Amino acid sequence: MEHIKKEYLNTNKDKTFLKCELYYSLGGMNYFTYRNEARGYYVSVSPVERETKDYGVTMESYTAFSGWKKCVVECARKGKKAEAQALAAYEAAKQEMLARFSDLLEGAA
Repeated sequence: MEHIKKEYLNTNKDKTFLKCELYYSLGGMNYFTYRNEARGYYVSVSPVERETKDYGVTMESYTAFSGWKKCVVECARKGKKAEAQALAAYEAAKQEMLARFSDLLEGAA
C-alpha cells in the first residue's frame, strides 16, 4: 500500500480524528472478508485516536472494521494518469464517506 494523500479531520470527541487517505493497493485476497479486491486507488475514512507522548512520538489507535473504503480508480498498474484521476475523485468519495460519520462531525471545529 502506497499512501498518496492523508489528512486528519477534527471531530467532536477529544483526541479522536477522522483519518482520510488516498492510497494505491495491489489488491488480491482480503483474508478478513474472503473477497478478492481490485488493484487500484482507494479512498478510506476511519476514526482514529491520536495522542502525542511527552517524548514527541504520536501514537495512533483505531478499532478494527470501524472505517470505510472505496475503490475510486481500478487499474492494472500504478501510473501518473490513473493517480491524477484518483486525486480528482478523492474529494467526492471522501464527502460520501464522511456522511457516514455525521455523528462525529456535528459541532466539530
